[in-house]
Parts: sequence; structure tokens; C-alpha cells
Amino acid sequence: MPCFLVKDDWFSMGGSKCKPGVWHCRMTEGTEKKPPAFIPARICSPLYIDGLTNTEDGQLFGRLLRFRDSLGRWRMWAMPMELLRGSCEELRGELLASGVEIEQRNRAQLADYLQWETPKKVITAATKTGWTQNGGAFVLKDRVIGADNVYFQSESPLSEGAARTGGNYHEWRKMAGFCEGNPVLMVSLCVPLAAPLLAKVGRDSGGVHWVGDSSIGKTTALCVGASIWGGEDFKRTWRATGNGLEGVAAQLSDTCLCLDEINEADPKEIGAIVYSLGNGVGKTRASRIGAARRVHRWRLTLLSTGERSISAMMQEGGKQAKAGQLVRLLNIPAARQFGIFDTLHDFEDGRQMADYFKAESAKHFGHAGVKFVEHIINQGNADFGAILAQIETLFEHTDSQAARAASRFALYAMAGELAIEAGILPLEQGAALDACKTMFTQWLTLHGSGATEDIQILQGINDYILKFGDTQFTDKGGDHPPKTERAGWYTDGPGGRVYLFTPAALREAGGNYDFTRVLSSLDGAGWIVERDQGKRSKKTPIHGEKKNLYWVKPDEGGGHA
Repeated sequence: MPCFLVKDDWFSMGGSKCKPGVWHCRMTEGTEKKPPAFIPARICSPLYIDGLTNTEDGQLFGRLLRFRDSLGRWRMWAMPMELLRGSCEELRGELLASGVEIEQRNRAQLADYLQWETPKKVITAATKTGWTQNGGAFVLKDRVIGADNVYFQSESPLSEGAARTGGNYHEWRKMAGFCEGNPVLMVSLCVPLAAPLLAKVGRDSGGVHWVGDSSIGKTTALCVGASIWGGEDFKRTWRATGNGLEGVAAQLSDTCLCLDEINEADPKEIGAIVYSLGNGVGKTRASRIGAARRVHRWRLTLLSTGERSISAMMQEGGKQAKAGQLVRLLNIPAARQFGIFDTLHDFEDGRQMADYFKAESAKHFGHAGVKFVEHIINQGNADFGAILAQIETLFEHTDSQAARAASRFALYAMAGELAIEAGILPLEQGAALDACKTMFTQWLTLHGSGATEDIQILQGINDYILKFGDTQFTDKGGDHPPKTERAGWYTDGPGGRVYLFTPAALREAGGNYDFTRVLSSLDGAGWIVERDQGKRSKKTPIHGEKKNLYWVKPDEGGGHA
């Protein structure tokens, strides 16, 4: 009966010296003229099957492989069984890239070896990073925190761009100490640290987008934030498709997605990407047989940079930013006294300080995220929701959208303060809270008062008046020939000029918003100054004919409620 044999060192078989590896051994059937023969065939370098893997929901299976690479290092990989489909080229490609040496002439037998016997040992497989379903363990691609019988199962054993550790933790803490007195850097540390808390407090994905001119240090802030979880390759670029970013997000669940230079993104895709990343659910796609594929899911924080805001990028793509997008990824001006810095400590200038942070974050990384998760696990059944609720009371706000932004900053402050309490950040208690308050104030200044939709609608109508007020509006009391393209009329009074919009012109001025929403914004801002009872329009006599017009008078500020 054919069998497989695995040897770590050179060994003797059938009187011959054989290389280490996986061997397929069989006996040929003898004949009257030819006796049975023992035929060994080497398949690959040493590779063991240590167990059967199965996801927590019992649906997906795999094999836990342990193999030795070309440099003699032992590595582990929870391989999905689906890679054994077809000719297994993808599987062999991943193993070859990881240092497994496969005999080309016997490569087809590798799939037989991996399914030769069903392992008795059963191991829990996780198909995404972050907290397991029971919340007792935290999965990273190269380790699991809080459990011994869980492995990350993926289509590749390679860990490029994944959370990982490198360098020296104490050197990283020294670097983090220089973030004190610099709110942009402090928030850039707090946002990635907050990722494992999202599940504990029931919050959705979201984050911060640093906006500012080129060369002020935005990428430096991103590097510092990325160092919480990984090295230079942990930092991504916006130069990607929405589908591509979905895949990346799914592999970084409960950690942080760091995206540099939003200018490199397709403006037409920005809005959909922000919604998708914030909602934590990818697109539903059909397989080749028409069945729905497994949908990517994730939960993470976002740290982003760019010279332009989300709104400006979407406008370039011909779209208007929605409030839901702007509270998922908060636009915050990054410019401070010295580039992104407020305090230079012992550095000569901002450039020298930025160079230090970039160099150190590239050498020392990944330790803080792991230690923070360990701290969360050690808290047992701590009520993180109650802690967050208490911190939220420290962030004052005036409208529902500001309340959502305040809640996000409170979460970031909570993460920073917990990390200080655990000794991960070498700072005084309150430093993270103060930094988050400062940046929330910056966001409020940019956001303005009132809901985003109201601000955009009023600004759009004001812009329409500035553009067409002298050309498409005529004096209500004057004697003018009829216009083919008339937006309405105007009338001057003691309080200033009032514009009498036709319904069609007001719809155009309101942009892409529903007309009822446009009228609600005008009404709420007090811009509708005349109306018939129970209506927002007024029947107005124009040259002997009564027309339903909207009497609009912008406030002196011209754009905001």
C-alpha cells in the first residue's frame, strides 16, 4: 500500500542515501519475470501536517502545515483546503515563495500527501485578524494573543503588509515620548490603538484624515501611527481600487488601515471607498456557478493623509460629500506651529524631528499594539462602554454630526489613556485626552455649526446667487422683456435684497439634495422670508400673472446657518 514518509535529515532507504523531505513510497506489482520493486519518490523538502483546521462556525476546513524553508527555519501555515482545487498551482506557488523546495517531476503528488490522512488533532482557524467570535483571543497573522489552539488561516503564508513586530520596544517607547506636546502625533498614536476597542464598545469603523500642504509632515504622522502595528509596509497608499482596499481591510480587522496621499486616489471612487471602509462590509459577488461568495468583513480604525479633504476630492469627481462620509473619516487640518509639530523638544527644527520619527518608526514597530491587546485581555470583564460614556461627556458638541465626531475622539482619548495607564505610552495621564480635545476643536472649526447637509445646501444656494444674481434675476417691480432662462426675480427692501426663486431654479441651486431637504435647510436657517400660510412658497403677482415663488434672503454671512 502506498504511503508517505517525512524525514528532517539525510537517511538511508533501500540501500541508498536520501535527502530530507516528504517521500512517497510504493511497491510495484510483481510479475512472473519481474519481482515487486520498492519505488521511493521525493515530493518536497520537510513538510508536516500538524492538524486539521476548522473555523469557529464549523464551515471552512484546512490543514496546519509546518515546514522548513531554504534557510533551515521552521515555519507554520494554516492552509485552506480550497487551495487543493484544480491543478494546485496557487498552492505550490505559495509554498515555493515561502522556501519549500518541490520536486517538479513529482509535484502532482503533493496534493495527495496533504489529503492522505485526516489529522486527529483539530485546531480552530481564524480567517481574519482581530478578536475571535467569543472575544477571548486576538488573532494576528504571525501570532495569536490569548489562546494556544487558534491559527490564522489564509491563502498565503507570507505576511507582507500585515501586523508584525520588529526592533526594540524600549526604543519605540523613547520615540513615543517625543509625541508629548504634539497633538497631531498623539492622535496618530491613539487612532491605531483604539482599533481593538471597537468590538468592546460596539462602534463602527472610522478614523482621521490629516489635511495639509505638502511637506508639513503628514506622512511622518502616518508612519508614527503605523508603528503601533507594523513596519514600513504596514503603511499603504490611496492609489488602489475599492475592491483592492476591501481585501486589505479584511486582513487588518481590529487593527488600523493607514493610507497615504489621497491625491493618488480616483476622485470618483473616494465616496464609495469611505462608505465601504466605514461600514465594514465588502461587495457581494457571485462565484463562477452563480452562488454568492463569502463577503469580506472587517472592523478597524483609519488613518489617512492628503493635501485635499474628502469633500474636495469628491467634488473633483463630480460628487458631493455626504455627512455619513465626513463623520466616518474626519477631516482635520494638520498644520501646527512647526509643520505638524507644536513642540520640538531637543530637535533643531521640524525637518530634523520628522527625520527622526521616520527612521525610528521604520526600525522599531509592532510592540505597542500587541501589548495593548494583552492589557485589554488582562482587564477581564471591564466595562469599556461605561468608561467611554464617561469620557464622552468631556467633549462638548452642538449637533448630531458633531456628537458622532465627539464620540470618535472620546474613543481615541480612551485608548491613549489606557495605553498610558498600562505603561505602553511613556506619558502623563491626561496627555492623550488633551490632544484629542485639541484636535476635536480643530475639526469643529472646519466643520462649522449645523449639520453638514444644511451647510452644503445653504452654501450652494449662496453660490448660485453670486453666480446668477445679476444675470438671471430681474427686478420684480421693473418693466423687463421676458427672459428665456429666468431663475426668478428680486425685490429690494429695508433689510436688503430678497431673491424670488422659481421652483426649477431652486432645485438647481440645491444641487443633488432632495427638494424637500433643500426647503427644510432654508426654513431652518430663516432664509425664507415670505410665504403663504402652511407653505414655504408664496403666490406672487408678476406682470399680472400669479406664480409660486420662494422668497429667499441669505443671511449676512452668506453661507451658514
